[in-house]
Parts: sequence; structure tokens; C-alpha cells
Amino acid sequence: MTTQYTQPTPEKRKELLQIVGESDRLVKDLERKKLTTLSRTQTWKLEKQGIHPKRIQLGTNSVAWLLSDLLWFIYKQVPTSSANNKSK
Repeated sequence: MTTQYTQPTPEKRKELLQIVGESDRLVKDLERKKLTTLSRTQTWKLEKQGIHPKRIQLGTNSVAWLLSDLLWFIYKQVPTSSANNKSK
């Protein structure tokens, strides 16, 4: 089950950034991929469905995401499979 992405409150942004020891900043695609482990195509599809944070257009060929938005997206993820929870 997927849910629509909703932006974090300013308090949640601050809390998440404090946990990872960062300040809010723009994150380019390579770092976004490392954080979320999603491909460009999968990210684009999830954005179009409203599940992933929207990218910020910086220029003709340059986009970025707010670090706090990506951290919130990761934090809100619900496991889609119980494959790792195999019982004996």
C-alpha cells in the first residue's frame, strides 16, 4: 500500500536533520540515489504518483531535492514485504 507524500512539519524537518547531524540543503541526483537507493526512473515514477518528494528545478539540466524531504520520505516508508521476517 502506498500513501501520498506529505511534507514534514518544520519541527519534524529540524528533528530529522538533527538526528543525522546535517543542516537542510539541496541534494543532487547522485546523493539522492545513495540516500533512497531508487533509480532515476523509479524516482520519476513515484514523483508522478505523488509518493516521492518533488524535485526542484535549478536550471535547464539540473535538479535537486531538499535533504529534509528525502529524510522524511525514507522515515515514512512502510515495509512492502515480509521477506526478511521469515519464520522457522
